[in-house]
Amino acid sequence: MKIFRKIFYATLYVLISAVFCSSLYAHSDGAPIACLGSGNNRYSHFFYAPRSTFTCGNLGCHYQYPIDCGKAKFQLFVIQKCEPGEMVDILISFEKSDTESHGFEIAAQDRYYNRLVGDFIIGDADDVQIIGGGLYVTHTKKGANQKSWHIKWQAPPADFLVQNPVRFYAMGVEGDNDGTAMGDYIYKVTRVIEVLPRKEQKQQVRIIKKE
Repeated sequence: MKIFRKIFYATLYVLISAVFCSSLYAHSDGAPIACLGSGNNRYSHFFYAPRSTFTCGNLGCHYQYPIDCGKAKFQLFVIQKCEPGEMVDILISFEKSDTESHGFEIAAQDRYYNRLVGDFIIGDADDVQIIGGGLYVTHTKKGANQKSWHIKWQAPPADFLVQNPVRFYAMGVEGDNDGTAMGDYIYKVTRVIEVLPRKEQKQQVRIIKKE
C-alpha cells in the first residue's frame, strides 16, 4: 500500500511541476511566487523565502545548469542599516551577461522563522511589478528585456518587532529566450540590512558657575 502511495505522490508532483513550468514559459512577464525556495545548492537552507524548497531550477523549468554556474554576475545593492518605516533603495542587476532576456524575483525576511517583512514599492515603474500583496517583486514583460531594475522597500514600522537582520533574498534568470528549459542560467544573491530605531541624543546641560 505504501509503494502505491509513493507512486501516486510522485506522479502528482510531476504533473504539478509540468503545469507550473508551462505557465512559467507563458509568463515571461514575471516569475511565480514559488520560485524563491532554498533549492538544492550550497546556500544555507535556514534562510530562504518563502518556506519552500521549490525554485526555478529544481522544478524543471531551468534545470540544465546548477545554480550560479553561469558566467554572468547577479548583484544586489542595498544599504546596511535603516530606520523603522524608512524607504530603502535597492538595485538588482546582471553584469557580464551576453543574453538579452533576464528576470528576477526578490523577497525580504527577518530571522523570526523566515517571516516576510516590510513592503516593496515600485511607484509608476513599468519594468517591475509587485506580487503577493507587496511582499515580492518581479520583472514585467518589458523588464525582461533589460539587465537591471530599481525598486524600493519600506522597512516595518516602529511598533513592529523586527528580528534583525532582515535578509533580502533574490533569484535571477539569465535566459536565451528560446521558450525551453535548456540554455538558461539561474543565480541567487542575498544581502542583509538592520532595522534600528534612531538613537535620541541626550541634551547636554551646561552648568554656569557664579563668580
